Amino acid sequence: MLIKPKRSYHITTDSHHRFKKHKNLVSTIEIENPESVWVSDITYVGTRINPSYLALVTDAYSKKIVGYDVSNSLSLDGALRALNMAIKNRVYKERPLIHHSD
Repeated sequence: MLIKPKRSYHITTDSHHRFKKHKNLVSTIEIENPESVWVSDITYVGTRINPSYLALVTDAYSKKIVGYDVSNSLSLDGALRALNMAIKNRVYKERPLIHHSD
């Protein structure tokens, strides 16, 4: 009765894949402007019986969510819809942009 049960969760990142891993370009730069670095991730929401996955694109400077998508699978489509939403709503289109994701 005193043992707390472990919280169950879905693993959405596989760091041991066979594909090329790119260097982390944002670990050494100082972010000074909005829309200079976007970070993306996918997280699990909902129940284990009916899971959904939330793909987010966030501006690293302002912490504003600039793109999102909720889907029923971890397929590429949800992440692309979130990225396309962010690109469509971009304000400073002439500035360079780094998109960072795991």
